[in-house]
Amino acid sequence: MRAVTVLLDGLTRAALFVAGGALVVMTGVVAWGVFGRFVLNDTPAWAEASALLLMGWVILGAAAAGVREGFHMGFETLRDILPPPLALACKIASDAVIAIFGAAMAWYGADLALTVWDATLPTLGLPGTVEYLPVTLGGVLMALFGLERLVAHAVTGEAPVGLPADTVLTDS
Repeated sequence: MRAVTVLLDGLTRAALFVAGGALVVMTGVVAWGVFGRFVLNDTPAWAEASALLLMGWVILGAAAAGVREGFHMGFETLRDILPPPLALACKIASDAVIAIFGAAMAWYGADLALTVWDATLPTLGLPGTVEYLPVTLGGVLMALFGLERLVAHAVTGEAPVGLPADTVLTDS
C-alpha cells in the first residue's frame, strides 16, 4: 500500500504542477488578448479559445488534487452528530460517490474525446480531443483518489495516512 501512496502523491503533485503551469500560461494569454484588443486594436483570435482550454486544466487538475487532499466541499453537520459507526458509513458513502463520479467523468470524457478526434478547433488548429482531455484525466485522478480514500476508510476507518480525515470546507 505504501507504493500506491507514493505513486498517488506523485500524481497529486503532477496535477498541481500542470494546473499551476496552466494558470500562469492562461494569465499570460489573457493579458496578451487584452493588450491586443485595447492597445493594438487587433484581438488575437486564438486568445479566448486558448484561455478556455487552459482553464479546464486549471480547474480539473486542482479539483482532483482537492479530492485527494480533502479540500473539496462537504456537508458534515449531520455526520458529526451521528454515532461513530454511522459516521464512518457516511464517510464511506461519500468516498464511493466521489470515486463513481470521477469514473463517470473519465468514461464520458473519453467518449467525447474519441467522438471529436477528427474535428479541428478552428482558432487553434488542434484536434477537438484536446478540449476533453482535462475532463478525462481529471476524472481518472478523482476516481483514483476517491478509491484510495474509500479503501482507507473501509479498512482502517480513517483517512489515508498523511491526509486530512475530513474535508476542510464545510457547511458550518
